[in-house]
Amino acid sequence: MKLPGGNRRLILTLGGAAVGMFAFAFLLAPLYEVFCELTGIDSARLSQASEPAAPADAAEIDQNRVVKVEFLAHTPNPAAWEFEPGDLSIEVTPGRTAETRFLARNLVARNVISVTRPSVRPVEAVSHVSKQVCFCFEEQPFAAGEQRELAVRFTIDPDLPAHVDTVTLAYTLFTAQPG
Repeated sequence: MKLPGGNRRLILTLGGAAVGMFAFAFLLAPLYEVFCELTGIDSARLSQASEPAAPADAAEIDQNRVVKVEFLAHTPNPAAWEFEPGDLSIEVTPGRTAETRFLARNLVARNVISVTRPSVRPVEAVSHVSKQVCFCFEEQPFAAGEQRELAVRFTIDPDLPAHVDTVTLAYTLFTAQPG
């Protein structure tokens, strides 16, 4: 049985689309790893950087160095959230614990749950930032119109490469699910 030209073209197009989708799904994990490496949102290293660190001994504090830590806050839905850092930047002595706060406000008229994803720049600083307290990766329930301060307590490792004098901690707040 011979298929008319239009049907043959449709079958070939659909078959090609199926093969393309399979190839895309197969390559998605390696592409994601490359994307995370390039953008600094590598979740494996971020999870490592978010683990509580042991308290620094006085000998581990680098008194001769100061690192500027900048804070960025972003939300893909500014109509639903007000989200901003309490400090735009602070100076941190490597090995000494530092703390800052972010302000988050639910602007919608219903209860929601937020989740925040962190990013550290430059990429080589990711393994040198240790967070003892962080609202990132945890679901945060917000009542309609509720405003809250969210704390971040962290330490910059004294082994941070000497040429890195500024570290940026960026947080993106998402609506996880309606409350």
